[in-house]
Amino acid sequence: MLRLAIRQIKQIDNHHFQIEWNDGAMITYHLKKLQKNCPCAGCVDESTGIRRSTALPKSLISEEVRARSINSVGRYALKVQFTSGCSAGIYDFAMLRTLG
Repeated sequence: MLRLAIRQIKQIDNHHFQIEWNDGAMITYHLKKLQKNCPCAGCVDESTGIRRSTALPKSLISEEVRARSINSVGRYALKVQFTSGCSAGIYDFAMLRTLG
């Protein structure tokens, strides 16, 4: 079985980026969708997987959210530093594929 890996990340515009995966898939991601699905412990209860009431409400996440940076975390995930809202989430490759 092929282990997921990123070949290339390309910025499309201020709100979208594209990942070319090692299996040939090219997927475009909207930063708002990523932030709405932040997997950090502050946004999602670790034991239940339910979004916390203290998390930034999805309705308040701006369509205009941007990324200050997108960095790899080991060989399994990406970390996005957003211009506003929560930036603590680590998006593993399997999660990114489901969000694409």
